[in-house]
Amino acid sequence: MALLTVAVVLVAALGLLNLVLMLGVIRRLREHTELLSDRPSPQAEVMLEAGSTPGDFVSTTVDGQLRTRADIPPMTLMAFVSPACEHCEAQLPLLIDRARAMPGGTEHVWIVVVGKAGPEVDAYAAQFTGLATVFVEPGSGPLPLAFEVKGYPAFALLDEQGVVRSTTHGLARLDLPVAR
Repeated sequence: MALLTVAVVLVAALGLLNLVLMLGVIRRLREHTELLSDRPSPQAEVMLEAGSTPGDFVSTTVDGQLRTRADIPPMTLMAFVSPACEHCEAQLPLLIDRARAMPGGTEHVWIVVVGKAGPEVDAYAAQFTGLATVFVEPGSGPLPLAFEVKGYPAFALLDEQGVVRSTTHGLARLDLPVAR
């Protein structure tokens, strides 16, 4: 009987030791998770890097106005979105809010709807009417090529000299000027 008691005590002690060690491992995993989540994740290249100047282009707005790089006003928000993009859909409410609040109004917000012109793309572009200068172009169009767009959605802020100040896939990360 004494041998059975010793065996039960030994198994109980081993179980308690295992529990203590597992709690220590869980605590360390939580610390590592916090450390890893605090590190900024590397951003995939969206388009031109900050400090770059977009290439020359000639494009026509949905209103029929011809625009070139020289027509980009200072402090302009550029947005490249596509109706075939799920992430673009998630960004639309914020894009519409930012377009309404952008200093300078519609001239300082250029939205490029990327896709083949047709009913779906035209309806998608129509939601930006009155909020921005809107273009509809294929992915190989003049504006996506001038800005070297690599994925959608893509957002950029151009400074007073027409140089890219910052770019991102998520509009919330873009440091936009505030309306006064």
